[in-house]
Amino acid sequence: MRVPELWLREFIDLNWDIEEIAERLTFSGTSVEDILKPFNVSGEIVTAKVVERFEHPRSDKLLVCRVDTARKVYTVITADKTVKEGDYVILALEGATLNNGVKIEPREFKGVVSEGMLCSLEELGLEEKSDRVYRFPEPVDLGVNVIEEFGLDERVLDLEITPNRPDCLSILGVARELSALSGRPLRKPSPRVSFVDEDVPFDVIVEDAEGCPRYTARIMKGVTVKDSPLWLKARLVAAGVRSLNNVIDATNYVMLELGHPVHAFDLARFGNARVVVRTANGGEKVLLLDEKEYELKGGEVLITDGENILALGGIMGGMKSGVSDDTRDLVLEVAYFEPVRIRRTSKVLGIITESSYRFERGVDPNDADLVSLRLAELIQKLAGGVVLRKFWDVYPRKIEPKKVFLRKERIEKILGLKVEEADRILERLEFQVKSVGDRYEVVVPTFRPDVEREIDLIEEIGRINGYEKINPRVISLPAVNIGWNEKQLFRREISRFMKGMGFDEIVSFSFVSSEKMKRWPVVEREPVFLINPISSDMDVMRNTQFHSMIQVLSENFKRQNRNLKLFEIGKIYFKENDRYREVETLSAVACGLENPDDYTDKRKVSFYTIKGVLDELFQRYGVCVEYRETGLKGFFPTRTARIFSAGRELGFVGMVDPKLLDEYDVKEEAYFFEINLELLRELASERPVYRPTPKFPAVRRDVSFLLPRGFRSLEILNLFRKVGEPLVEEVGVFDVYKGRGVPEDMVSVTFYVIFRHPERTLTDEEVNQIFEKMVQRAEEEFGVKKRF
Repeated sequence: MRVPELWLREFIDLNWDIEEIAERLTFSGTSVEDILKPFNVSGEIVTAKVVERFEHPRSDKLLVCRVDTARKVYTVITADKTVKEGDYVILALEGATLNNGVKIEPREFKGVVSEGMLCSLEELGLEEKSDRVYRFPEPVDLGVNVIEEFGLDERVLDLEITPNRPDCLSILGVARELSALSGRPLRKPSPRVSFVDEDVPFDVIVEDAEGCPRYTARIMKGVTVKDSPLWLKARLVAAGVRSLNNVIDATNYVMLELGHPVHAFDLARFGNARVVVRTANGGEKVLLLDEKEYELKGGEVLITDGENILALGGIMGGMKSGVSDDTRDLVLEVAYFEPVRIRRTSKVLGIITESSYRFERGVDPNDADLVSLRLAELIQKLAGGVVLRKFWDVYPRKIEPKKVFLRKERIEKILGLKVEEADRILERLEFQVKSVGDRYEVVVPTFRPDVEREIDLIEEIGRINGYEKINPRVISLPAVNIGWNEKQLFRREISRFMKGMGFDEIVSFSFVSSEKMKRWPVVEREPVFLINPISSDMDVMRNTQFHSMIQVLSENFKRQNRNLKLFEIGKIYFKENDRYREVETLSAVACGLENPDDYTDKRKVSFYTIKGVLDELFQRYGVCVEYRETGLKGFFPTRTARIFSAGRELGFVGMVDPKLLDEYDVKEEAYFFEINLELLRELASERPVYRPTPKFPAVRRDVSFLLPRGFRSLEILNLFRKVGEPLVEEVGVFDVYKGRGVPEDMVSVTFYVIFRHPERTLTDEEVNQIFEKMVQRAEEEFGVKKRF
């Protein structure tokens, strides 16, 4: 939000300079990021009149002009051949600097010396591109300093307004803050409009009262659409808004001044003499003022004439109903739209405008009268015309101010100091305050949707009174717990383990996009939606860390960080049996090279990389697990498994679906796991079980089977353990081979078995007997064939 200093001072008389204003606002919670000077012009730039013009004697592309400033007549060369005698222009004289950095000096053009330069608006910083010298539409006094007269030397406050403070998205709102801080009175506008009594066939119908609780309209006739005066152009550009014409500029001016977006329609373009506010149907199309056609999803608020779409409510006007040079009669709209509906429409259609920015945060639904009159007053001043006295105001769902009770003793208890004029502070912020015994009865104005509770009122008092007045002191509290508890120690151990395995820890948002969660539902857990999300991309609590981790992976890829091993210890949220649950989990994702610091190591991260981390973790905590092949949306088939221990699901691991990664612009294979840390802690052994060093040697046997693709090797491993008890110490997979000599639909898997007796040395004969029995049982039960 850019606030020009001179505009701000029209609403409040302050003796503070702009630096002190910035400091006071920042300390009160309205952060001033910078103090800008939007126009880079200086020196002598004055109004002047062309008293003579003639062709350059040696160039047919140039004009020689004699320009009068009331003090002196200057000779100036220009390439704009549309300049005429009698034109009132802007003349930059020797020593002046223009917005593009050009410094004016006398310059010879083919034998004729130019003593200055006739300026366009582009050279003054008032337009992005100009094709002609600027001419005043009406005669002006000569020799007037343009920089001082039109505020081209003023400075601008660049404010960062938090989403909960829509009241500060206006000059009036910032002035109100300064009034509360300084105690100086606030000068609110009092519009004066000349009305005419005329009946016209017009009506306003609100069918979508939820999306548009209030809609007002006012009609003006006989306006003249033309270029805006220079003072208005300068003020809008300083505030960061482009000038278009006097009517559109008036709507933008009122929006910036009062914080309530407004719109002007061309009445002649209405098919029917009425406004109908309704809900959009899916598949409808509308051409907006940005000259783009949008297909609506359904649920948007539409402004129509009963047949044709005039505007996308709260977002942007329609191309076919907009103001043009031929417009003579206007319909002035001042409405209130439901913030969540506007935010959703803006995000879904990808349209962000000054209007949507304000409506989605919440404007004042009860200032429509003031705003409409101020708009009519300004247009009447700039474009002429008459204002019809009749005012159409449809308010089907009236929004009343909230009433909050504030206990007087709570103010000092919360802030830690006594505030003498707490009620006066609130009144300067335009709250209505009534003292009732030991408390205040406070009516909150509807332009402050962020104030709902007693603590909010105390915060207002504290920030205006000044947090710097609170004496700092060290808080002394009795220590209930000494040191870290078991859960915190376990979490720290897990973090250190993951870092030791080469992973970097991250912390991500707990909010994710419901649209992405719906498209890739990794887990079957009922999500928890937010009532008032900060954006449509963060409208639901994560029920798995998967989406958060993939987003972080994507952001790193965009910054050329492609060899990644990341982990996070965080909570997931879901609803189960009508109860809300929070579960702490450990998740990790890996992609790229296995060891990027070793240029000789060309290995890439694989399924076994991430599974190896899990195996090491489970072994460390004495947890026996089983990996069961599964299919999860968002993961690659046959490379995904659920993890079970003691019959309970501990988590899952797998290769991320390449189609999902393409949506995030990740071009490497990625592997992810997530485990329930609370369950892992429950299953973990308190201390490792001691095993004495074996006194007798082990005996190893290997065997290869031809297995059909998709066969679970775990079945054979479990069989070997069962048949060989108690002499089997360890079983595992030694090698996997696919190639010559192996059918395409088969794979050769080599298993190993380690035998050991705790009290004697095993003989080859008894080992062979047990091993042959294992092989035979495997062939019989699973129908597999021994390869060697």
